Amino acid sequence: RFWRDVILTKEQCTSVKAKRLYDYWDSRRQGRKMPSRRDIDPTEIWTLLPNVHMSDWFTDPDRIRYRLAGTELVASIGREISGRWLAEFHTDPSDLQETLSLYRKVATTGEPVFGSTIATNLRVGVDHFEWVLCPLSDDGEAVTNFIGLEDYISQRRYLGGTS
Repeated sequence: RFWRDVILTKEQCTSVKAKRLYDYWDSRRQGRKMPSRRDIDPTEIWTLLPNVHMSDWFTDPDRIRYRLAGTELVASIGREISGRWLAEFHTDPSDLQETLSLYRKVATTGEPVFGSTIATNLRVGVDHFEWVLCPLSDDGEAVTNFIGLEDYISQRRYLGGTS
């Protein structure tokens, strides 16, 4: 197994970046359950973009296709994932199902989820990371897309690391 995901509350999350993305997502709702993809303006969150990913949600069967991935995600994974399906780089069936279950939780509830991923081998040189996954909806009801952020903690160098 590549990792272990732990669900956190917003209060338990220590990542300033993850909380900033959540606050931005929340501000874009404008009284709705969730914002749409077109409500997201990258120029308003430009300092977070290296850690941000956007993805499309497909059902029957449930699948994720990454629309874009920031440079920190690409560096930590060691390859580009934009335009790729989740199953293309999560090849272990149990890891794929664990990740899909997080997306399903967000899609079902229409609520963001905070978490921490511990002991990852998928992320090159990353010890663990905190993250947030937020739903987006074209019609304000059904989840069609996601915006998320991964904030890496590393004690050693990885391709995107600064230490």
